[in-house]
Amino acid sequence: MNPARPTPAVLQTPGFAHYSVAWSPFHNSRIALASAANFGLVGNGRLHMVSLIPGVGGSSAVKLDKQYETQDGIYDVAWSEIHENQLVTGSGDGTLKLWDILLNNFPIRSWHEHSREVFSVDWSNIKKDTFASSSWDGNVKLWTPEMPRSVTTLHAHLSCVYQALFSPHQPDILATCSTDGTMKIFDLRSPAYATGAATNSFTHPLSAAVLTVPASGAELLSLDWNKYRPFVLATAGVDKMVKSANPSAQTIGGVCEVQLPGHEYAVRKVQWSPHRPDLLATASYDMTCRIWSTNPSAGGSKLLQVHDPHTEFAAGCSWSIYDEGLIASWCYSRNTKTRDIIEDDPEDIMSASLQTLFDHIPVSHSAPGSIFTYTIKRNGGDLALRQITLQTPDTQASNWSLHASSIWQSSIHIADHIEYLQLDRFNDRKILRVLELGAGAGLPSIMIARTTPNAAVVVSDYPDEKLICTLSDNVRKHTPSERCWTVPYAWDNDISPLLTPAQENPEGSGLFDIIVAADTLWNPETHVQFINTLCMCLNRSPNARVHLVAGLHTGRYTLQSFMNAVIMHKLQVESVVEREVMDGVQRSWDVTRAESEDERERRKWVVWMVLKWP
Repeated sequence: MNPARPTPAVLQTPGFAHYSVAWSPFHNSRIALASAANFGLVGNGRLHMVSLIPGVGGSSAVKLDKQYETQDGIYDVAWSEIHENQLVTGSGDGTLKLWDILLNNFPIRSWHEHSREVFSVDWSNIKKDTFASSSWDGNVKLWTPEMPRSVTTLHAHLSCVYQALFSPHQPDILATCSTDGTMKIFDLRSPAYATGAATNSFTHPLSAAVLTVPASGAELLSLDWNKYRPFVLATAGVDKMVKSANPSAQTIGGVCEVQLPGHEYAVRKVQWSPHRPDLLATASYDMTCRIWSTNPSAGGSKLLQVHDPHTEFAAGCSWSIYDEGLIASWCYSRNTKTRDIIEDDPEDIMSASLQTLFDHIPVSHSAPGSIFTYTIKRNGGDLALRQITLQTPDTQASNWSLHASSIWQSSIHIADHIEYLQLDRFNDRKILRVLELGAGAGLPSIMIARTTPNAAVVVSDYPDEKLICTLSDNVRKHTPSERCWTVPYAWDNDISPLLTPAQENPEGSGLFDIIVAADTLWNPETHVQFINTLCMCLNRSPNARVHLVAGLHTGRYTLQSFMNAVIMHKLQVESVVEREVMDGVQRSWDVTRAESEDERERRKWVVWMVLKWP
């Protein structure tokens, strides 16, 4: 139980929900609030200037000093690091505005280069004449107050960039997080990609990420640099998990040092304490803010405190730079409170991210350790017999970057459309050998084993003990043990463990007639290992096929790059089509759609790719 604490002081801002709070780096009592009318969906914005003042009985109170109106909602605010009275805001109309609080009514400068909402701004505390903005247009831009245009544009992600933050240790290092579930690290000193007649700024960004970390299987809403450990970052998002990672570790995606489960809904904000290296705060759509320690005392809990007076979705939190233990948090209800935890109240433009408010089709379902029920799509029959209940896998902390802790929409699409695998071409075979790579919860394999009497199915995924244990339990529960086996396997290694189960039923080659995989192409660094595995495992018969299904969150250019690599490895791309998840519409593959489609449109489609031997 949390100890009793002073009642928070409250400041009401009727009609405006707060999106962000920033503490002044020059004055310990000065706060800026970014807000928007109508929860930011439509209407004006307002920048509030607030002071902490002494209250009754030695407590603190919150006082509204002044406010500025804008034509669109304000989503983020950051104080200048060189001018104590200036700050920059990012708005829903794609503009950035520089304000001087000694002046009234209007900004002193405005920029408009982003084509979508500006969702974060960050002022470098080392290179103090530079600030960054990130937008739903997928771009990050760097600015200086004196320049009429941005000084650098990073085409950081193919989807919304929720946050971009400068490293507090290295002036030219910047981290981003995105709808695509990745965290990227950019070194602004790295050379630009080559340009020329055959290139464009979309496919050849001005600066490529030096590291891409697959931090979550869902949307990544927030990140923050540790103020004491130069290469440690915290991330949080729709998967409800808070993670502390060290991307500099010599493994793909770095090392997840700590996972902090506990929030019941998406985590909208995470921030490290400026006073302790082990302390961080989070705010979640479960209406709570929580304080955690990544290094608790022996036998102690990582969760130090739950702060739950909010009556709406908690959308953010921010530590005071000067006063240790003082923090601001905010949610929907348009109040600002202060205590040893100060509060405030804005909104949730995302509710489980963009999914609810903007009707986005999810790219993944379920959460680690939870139960997911799939209903076989056929008319009639006992409903219980048509349901497959799966436990969603979890992994060891060191393997969180596998993205194995979700049920991907692409795997559901395979299960819904087993007929697209054309398994009936093998009806004359006593044994049809099938392999699933990166199986996760194993849904496609289970459906194949249940619907294809002559199928001998090997279900494989990375040799993580927790992952394989859950996958094995799912397979045992829903398939005949003599026709479906779970095998731990890391790509591009000796394939004999995959072939061992089939050797008990010899007929022809021990290789596989059909290989399936769902959402295994998101990491370009593993494409070669994956293709090598396909080449080693695929039977060289005329009818042998590889079926790969991927959501467009993978990225069109990533998928095209994979197809190019396939051809170099002597396989042939027989067909590539785009299929709409909900309506069944089919169209041909076109990589150039990447330049025009938005996040909502991408979520509607999966790409079904078929490979074979020439």
